[in-house]
Amino acid sequence: MRVRSLLIALCAVLASAGLLVVPSAAVAAPTVAAPTGTSSTSAGCYRQVGDHWECVTPGAFCPAAAHGRSGTSQDGDSYRCVQDGSYWRWKPAGSSGGTTPKPKPTAKPKPVAKPSGSKCSRKYLPLPDPKCQPGTRNPAVTQKTIKSTICVPGYSRKVAPPASYVNALRVTQIAQYGYADRKPSHYKEDHLIPLSLGGSPKSVKNLWPQPVLAGKGKTPAAKDAVELTLWRAVCRGKVPLAKAQQAIAKNWRTAVRRLGL
Repeated sequence: MRVRSLLIALCAVLASAGLLVVPSAAVAAPTVAAPTGTSSTSAGCYRQVGDHWECVTPGAFCPAAAHGRSGTSQDGDSYRCVQDGSYWRWKPAGSSGGTTPKPKPTAKPKPVAKPSGSKCSRKYLPLPDPKCQPGTRNPAVTQKTIKSTICVPGYSRKVAPPASYVNALRVTQIAQYGYADRKPSHYKEDHLIPLSLGGSPKSVKNLWPQPVLAGKGKTPAAKDAVELTLWRAVCRGKVPLAKAQQAIAKNWRTAVRRLGL
């Protein structure tokens, strides 16, 4: 083999000097035959290794050198080296290749709390819902202080909450009771335990929107008459303050009878 190479080189020198004419094939470098069954280096193959080309094996793992490259099988079908999970495989060209990553579940928006509707029940009318307005007392008014508080003329006007507070609360509580009629003038913001009997002036547990209803024993005026009767009895010493407060808070329509007045 070494002698043949030396002869070829010598012939090339003589030919260049015009001393020898040889066929061009004699000095050409030996060619590497293409793999059997392929018409070119690209047919069915994707890279050259030494004197041969590596070709596609459908479905098989493909080496790092083939990642993302295309090639054909010996049958002439086109394939591409694509990622399949944590591996790379030869997949038919045009396929999505590999395992399609599962979409991450999107977090569902938290439901917005809907209005619960009526907070207070109207089934006790003409009385308030005892869960919403059980009645609360003014701690400054006791049996010992009645002579300097509720029994002094003008006391109720002195401790009454401002109109702005009462009007705003009335609108809020009309909605809480779920009244269909939302007109504020159709309701009186009433102190369940009246100020004249030591009720809390501003507590929402003592104030409620009393409907201006027609009929005996239903109107605010009828309750006002009961309040006056009990106030006189307390200030004259006929009825203890605590009993008068309890009776009117439970049911103002029966309070006079319960106290024996």
